[in-house]
Amino acid sequence: MEPMTPLPLEHVRAIVLTQAWAGTLATHLLGDFGADVIQVEALRRPDVWRGGYGPDDLTGIYPEEEPGERPYNRCARFNSVNRNKRGLTLDLSTADGQHLFRELVRDADVVAENFASRVMGNFNLDYDNLRQVKRDLIMIAMPAYGRSGPYSPHGGIGGTAEPMSGISMLQGEPGGPPLNSGIMYPDPVAGMMGCAAVLIALHHRQRTGEGQFIDLALQEPSICFIGEQVLGDSMTGQPPPRWGNRDRWHAPHGTYRCAGEDRWVSIAVRSQAEWERFCAIVDQPWTSDVRFVTPDERREHAEALDIRFGAWTQTQKADDVMARLQAEGIPAAAVLTQWTVTENPQLQARDFFETIEHPDTGTHRYAGIPWKMSRTPGRVRMAPPGLGQHNEAILEGELGLSPETVADLTARGITGRTPPRKT
Repeated sequence: MEPMTPLPLEHVRAIVLTQAWAGTLATHLLGDFGADVIQVEALRRPDVWRGGYGPDDLTGIYPEEEPGERPYNRCARFNSVNRNKRGLTLDLSTADGQHLFRELVRDADVVAENFASRVMGNFNLDYDNLRQVKRDLIMIAMPAYGRSGPYSPHGGIGGTAEPMSGISMLQGEPGGPPLNSGIMYPDPVAGMMGCAAVLIALHHRQRTGEGQFIDLALQEPSICFIGEQVLGDSMTGQPPPRWGNRDRWHAPHGTYRCAGEDRWVSIAVRSQAEWERFCAIVDQPWTSDVRFVTPDERREHAEALDIRFGAWTQTQKADDVMARLQAEGIPAAAVLTQWTVTENPQLQARDFFETIEHPDTGTHRYAGIPWKMSRTPGRVRMAPPGLGQHNEAILEGELGLSPETVADLTARGITGRTPPRKT
């Protein structure tokens, strides 16, 4: 058997307090490329994406819709973004928990958290405190609205950061109200950028020996994606209009119903040359309508064009429309449901999905490594950790605590693998 290719972040250790999606995704990506990521949770307040302890507070998505004996280890949300991590429970509201966290930081390169801005200071574990433990520490904080400014005291999630970023203002039908995307868009965007920010900080430290603090608000990365609209509003004082699925410059441009139940295709015709190839494919009398001859006329009569094109797509299969248009260099994609994404030929050809065996859930397919790098590819090394799965390995094996001390910490609820009893 050939030796495994060394991973680029094998020399990096990250101690992370991230929960839910954005921060957890950022640190999950570090783990994909070899970092030793220790996910720290409190028994009394586990990651909200674990889905609760049950039986009365289960809010998760479970294999076969069955929570099982340990539902907190079976939740699909948590397991989707926590592979390649080790799990440790510590109650940071206690002096012992804070002391042990600092001991972990002594050998760490990165600390990551996405609490509200006040939380780490309340624990005496903010950057200024932790730098006294590790001078060249890199710390990334990902609160919803940053650590300064009028909204910084407030918590938030992707669904609240999306309208605050301005993205929701752009979404919706012309003349209709603003809309959220429904997929917590700021979370994965911030997760990717959070990972990138840490990589840049690691590179900076390698060159200079300096650590740094990264304040990456969940709200901020999404603003970067609408820079043109933000600039336009700043210059004119006029908010940008909502276009729905249409485009300011291109027509036809939209998502159109196709044959079958809830089947759709999205297309964008970007030039006169593409329009001419489009007309040859569709081959309908209306394509020669004088209202659709030039790009300006097509934009002016976009509604009439959409009605006619939509009537044609309803007689066609979405995959067929996509294939025919793509073959002529016209952007087109069948809209996939979550059930059909895993069968997408492009994703299969890229080996995007990974099969992972988990002791509490069995074997399932997961979204894989997002970046394909030839010399330093990432890989799946570990299934997502169970609650406190690596307590003894870390507390005894790495921090040198005795089994008796760990047993005492467990008895006091500072660490452990079993949910606290309800009182």
